Amino acid sequence: MFRRRRSSKKQRPAEGAVLDSLAESGEEPTWEATEGPFDIADAPEDELRRLDLGSIRLPVPKGVGFQAQTDAKGNISQVVLTTGSSALQLLARAAPRSEGIWEEMQEELTGQVTDQGGKVEPVEGRWGTELIAKVAAKKGTNSVRFVGIDGPRWFIQATFQGDRALDEEAAPELDEALRNVVIDRGNLAMPAREPLPLKLPPKMAEEAASRIAQRKAEGGDGSRAIVAAGDTPKPNVRRKPSPRPRKR
Repeated sequence: MFRRRRSSKKQRPAEGAVLDSLAESGEEPTWEATEGPFDIADAPEDELRRLDLGSIRLPVPKGVGFQAQTDAKGNISQVVLTTGSSALQLLARAAPRSEGIWEEMQEELTGQVTDQGGKVEPVEGRWGTELIAKVAAKKGTNSVRFVGIDGPRWFIQATFQGDRALDEEAAPELDEALRNVVIDRGNLAMPAREPLPLKLPPKMAEEAASRIAQRKAEGGDGSRAIVAAGDTPKPNVRRKPSPRPRKR
């Protein structure tokens, strides 16, 4: 198992946005060493090439494509890895020192899907407790698999789509990428669940800014662009943004 588990007693945070620096239980939680994803403090000394996206050091294995939605300053709002007919959307969030947040996130994601007329099935998968959500679409049903990984003061929300949503063996390259992610949480106090800031490397940011400026000059949408890397074509899957947790 690759998840980190907290060994200290669990306490629920106060309602509303709670700064993680103020959400301590009075005792430091301990985290088991894992095979990944990794905190920057225990990142492996390997030869993997990782894209430096600020809070996330993201490996892009052979056979995997990378796409990011960004603004003209290189600030990323969405990160997606693709291979074949599967996709993996990644989001890193701040979390309290005192506890993980995946258990609570499961309840919220389930509520959001069912409110939209969908169904959610909890399953024990490769990453522990996972949620398979099925939502009615124009042509049949769309399925996604939500995975949550708690780390020290951070949380990864991973959403598998396409074939990998229902078949754990469909896209091992995506699981390999997720397992080798490195999170650089930083020391900035942030509200729990706040997305950690992501930014393109300088050359990619320049490419995005140029593309946005050109589109704006031609009278089109001049606010965002999609930057791609890697060696796979776009998968034939619908990439719908993951539900956002309700504000309290």
